[in-house]
Amino acid sequence: MAPRITDRSYISRVNNTQGHLMEDMIMGAAMKYEREGRLVLHKESEPFRVVKNMNRARGRAEVQFTAKAQPDFIGYLKGGRLIAIEAKYTQSDMIKQDAVTDKQAAMLEKYSRAGAAAFVCCGLGTGFDLKYFMLPWMVWSLMKEIFGHKYATAKELDTYEVEADMVIHFLDYKCLGGKSSPIEDPL
Repeated sequence: MAPRITDRSYISRVNNTQGHLMEDMIMGAAMKYEREGRLVLHKESEPFRVVKNMNRARGRAEVQFTAKAQPDFIGYLKGGRLIAIEAKYTQSDMIKQDAVTDKQAAMLEKYSRAGAAAFVCCGLGTGFDLKYFMLPWMVWSLMKEIFGHKYATAKELDTYEVEADMVIHFLDYKCLGGKSSPIEDPL
């Protein structure tokens, strides 16, 4: 059995790196869905401001990320319904509700109330135990009421598990055998 790594900065770096990989895997599936005519999706840029130019010729600068509110991905499903997705990753076997910041939650809530399909796509675990889930915003926001606590385990999220290989097939729930998902149903 491997020793548990408890260094918070190391865990944060790994989670951050895995989070970026997860976003690339989401975009990989989005390209496939776009070719199939099911979805158009784009990654929202992270807002930042330049604090200091380090080397203009090489495009290097010291930057400060500003408060982020927009979901990681915005797009449209076939038929015109807007979809907003926030991506979260943890090495743990459970994900905390507060992984979505208050500002992100407020924005996802606004999108949901306006009729958009709002989701949190989350990755839990590592190696062969890594699983991906696509949670409707209403499930995420009511986590305490649904699961009895402000976190959810992979076992509790089983219904929301999505197919994954080289990409995260976020529209294809495993419980449906990878077939078209309820996400794509009209309002």
